[in-house]
Amino acid sequence: MKLAFLLVSALGAALFFGTLNPKQTLPPPAPSGQDIRVLLSYQPGAASFEAKYLFPTLRLLPLGGSVQVSSGPDRANLRPVVTVFADKPLTFTPQNNRLVATFEGLTFALEGVVQLKPADPAQPVLYRLPNRMSEYPGELWLELRSNGLLVVNQVDYQDYLKGVLPSEMPPHFHPEALKAQAVAARTYALVRQQADTYWKQFGADVDDSSSEQVYNQTRRHPATDAAVEATRNQILTFEGRPIQSFFFSTSPGATASIEEVWMDRPPAPYLKGLSQTNPIRVSIESETEALAFFQNWNPEGFYDAPSPFWRWKLRLSREELEALLSRTLPERARRAPQFVQTPEGPLSPDAPGFELGTLQKIAVLKRTTGGYVTALEIQTSTGRYVVQRESHIRSLLRPDKAFTGRADVLLELWQGGPRLNFPSLPSAAFALQEERDERGNLLGLTFWGGGFGHGVGMSQYGALGLARRGYGYREILEHFYPGTTLTTLSTGDKR
Repeated sequence: MKLAFLLVSALGAALFFGTLNPKQTLPPPAPSGQDIRVLLSYQPGAASFEAKYLFPTLRLLPLGGSVQVSSGPDRANLRPVVTVFADKPLTFTPQNNRLVATFEGLTFALEGVVQLKPADPAQPVLYRLPNRMSEYPGELWLELRSNGLLVVNQVDYQDYLKGVLPSEMPPHFHPEALKAQAVAARTYALVRQQADTYWKQFGADVDDSSSEQVYNQTRRHPATDAAVEATRNQILTFEGRPIQSFFFSTSPGATASIEEVWMDRPPAPYLKGLSQTNPIRVSIESETEALAFFQNWNPEGFYDAPSPFWRWKLRLSREELEALLSRTLPERARRAPQFVQTPEGPLSPDAPGFELGTLQKIAVLKRTTGGYVTALEIQTSTGRYVVQRESHIRSLLRPDKAFTGRADVLLELWQGGPRLNFPSLPSAAFALQEERDERGNLLGLTFWGGGFGHGVGMSQYGALGLARRGYGYREILEHFYPGTTLTTLSTGDKR
């Protein structure tokens, strides 16, 4: 999730509620400890897991106190190897199925798992990695894999959130919006840590990218640090349980219900589609209404209008669309076959020998009343194909010359300069305007759209808009997650 799309704490005590409904149950105790484990990315934008997360070698600079280096065959069997001083480079390199550490011309043989932690708990250490905006506090865990190193940052919850907040919301946003973001981020992390997530197999609870919450991609800032401190220990609960506090950048004028956007997930009473406008209400019933809605570039009354992505537009010729879909449709079919169907045509897009043919029409089959497309049909001379779910629709229609094969693709925004070759469609909230010749052949399509992100939960620019209208962070959270309770964890906890 990025404004820009996701506990190891001993809660040994109960939670304190402002008011306690007799039907509510208290959230379960969190696991022991007060840290969270974050899998660090090597190349955040890479397509494959190996390219994204495996470090071929790790060179870092410890700052602060001395570092104790321990190693062993697994996390449960470590032994201290060496203590190194701060302010000197330390390098770890895979070598003959083992790890080797190099420090000040000395070499140390290590096993497959390495822990780096402060030699003296009273002297914390920050780790500076090459080409990173921020230093990493806490501990680092290294694990040797066949093609490189996995690196996990085990970090105090407050420090983690102070690394998340400026990476997810600009520090110049209104303080009440920042506080709302801090509560949402803390709640999100708690739920993900308690869940059996994909990252657990790598010794982590979350990763540091928009797959979960972006962490340490922007330097810490006093304003975001203050928001984390001001909301210390506060999370959102529903019927006594921490909620799925999804958030995203910008709505076009409405959010979406979770089951509409991600049809494989169950409904949640606090994640319902809501209008983000005043005084009007968004209720789109037809494609004609959708086109008129997205062609309205008058920001009056829209909470998310401060965002440059509140409205956007994109034109692609038929030839560009054919080049694009010839690549992305088979790729989506291979990656998520359950969301790509072939009602007509001899070959599914992921079959050998598939050819797209001549594009005849792209049509919206289904959308939410707030404007988000949830099913899209592609008609060509070789068949008819249906793509579902917002993430696949956005990845299908990538406005990038790397996929269209022609000139730079221009994404026009309602304010600010245009963006060239955007990596995916900003959102699945759009309507289509066709261009055809006198014979009825398709010449191109203009996408009139709005918003940035999946559309579920809290819109970050909407939070800014509400804060500017005088809403406090509690009211902002109540607006986006109706029916939830702002809950305070026990005072002994560090979240």
